[in-house]
Amino acid sequence: MKIEEKVFSYIEEYRMIETGSQVLLGISGGADSVCLLFLLKEYGQRRKFFLRGIHVNHGIRGEEARRDQEFTRKLCEKLEIPLTVSSWPVPEMAAAQKLSLEEAGRIARRRAFEEERKALGIRPEDFCVALAHHENDQAETVLHNLIRGTGAGGLAGIHPVQREENAVFIRPLLCVSREEIRRYLREKRISWMEDSTNQDLSYTRNRIRQILIPQMEQINPQAVTHIGATAGYMEKIEEYLEEQADKLYGRYVEIKNGEYVVRGALSREKEIMQEYVLRKVLTAAGESRKDISRIHVESVKKLLSGNTGIQISLPYRLQARQVYGDLVIGREKEEESEKASLEFRIFPYEKQQIPEKTYTKWFDYDKIKNSLEVRFRLPGDYITINARGGRKKLKDYFIDCKIPRRERDRITLLAEGPHILWAVGLRISEYYKITSQTKRVLEVHVKGVKEDE
Repeated sequence: MKIEEKVFSYIEEYRMIETGSQVLLGISGGADSVCLLFLLKEYGQRRKFFLRGIHVNHGIRGEEARRDQEFTRKLCEKLEIPLTVSSWPVPEMAAAQKLSLEEAGRIARRRAFEEERKALGIRPEDFCVALAHHENDQAETVLHNLIRGTGAGGLAGIHPVQREENAVFIRPLLCVSREEIRRYLREKRISWMEDSTNQDLSYTRNRIRQILIPQMEQINPQAVTHIGATAGYMEKIEEYLEEQADKLYGRYVEIKNGEYVVRGALSREKEIMQEYVLRKVLTAAGESRKDISRIHVESVKKLLSGNTGIQISLPYRLQARQVYGDLVIGREKEEESEKASLEFRIFPYEKQQIPEKTYTKWFDYDKIKNSLEVRFRLPGDYITINARGGRKKLKDYFIDCKIPRRERDRITLLAEGPHILWAVGLRISEYYKITSQTKRVLEVHVKGVKEDE
């Protein structure tokens, strides 16, 4: 079967694109995203939808990255596909947040997609992001998860359709291999860019791609396809287990005084279902699943049959304790935090150089209309994240920055109502930044910190 028919059938099987859909395609300039660009352009002749592209420059590969950006720009111009170029300082993000370049890059891309959605004024339910993951990526993901240790969810790998709060992510190429993609491009005489970092064996994924999978294919040339098929089966199994866990969650879990109470009767259910329910509780209580591992779930499960008064500490400052046969999970009581002391100075702006310091910031004083507050976060707080006026909930910004929940309530904020001028030690609002139109400057400095910091 031709790649066009395989991909188009896959799109329709999972109902990825409907008539009138708003589709944002992530285009790196590599073979996979270029192939998907041409296929979606052709699919537009079957079903009318809106297609535009976004290229995210991670600021990592210097001249090579600029080459990829220019290639993508010219390609989209030739195909008459609107393109947005978004640049992010990924190495700085990784260093500041103590992340790998891969994880920081993923966060940057997700934030770029969300900013584009908001700039276009599209509702999350009407918006989908097309990503060019293919069959080989699926195999690499499953093997990576298996090596690190995983359950049914990890063995399901990458989902064809992934629904999140702000967008739906679709992956139309999961049904075809890397070789099929390159064969299609060669037959159509379509060029693409190669990313030199794909050869760097310091990345685990590259070692899996270049060493492990070729060895497996010597044993069975269809290894990648079979791993992909297994991932599909595991996705169905995981979906079923999650549905059953939802039912049991409703039966055994309730919220009292801000804490999650799990009735001891849950211990009569199958062990695997106990684990799924408890993982749901920990995810809900901690507002994240990332740092919840199997060992935490096992520890909480053992607590179900423990003695009253026993308690354990968990990620996200959670605490689980046995109370007369039931399990109570909630946050540890936070210590009283002390706000940073800020000093203020107002002076005329005469095109002076703006200081690039962590604890001294300049703001356009004339944009401030109401009194300012120095406080901790409150529900409804937001920060302006780009020059177009795009806003992000402060909570979401802290999550994007991977700031542990226990630290979010301790960050001093300078605020005008719910609009945050400065999350001290982090970033300032784009809205209040100095511009060529600025007449007066409000300088804010953290008292007790040296001026050169």
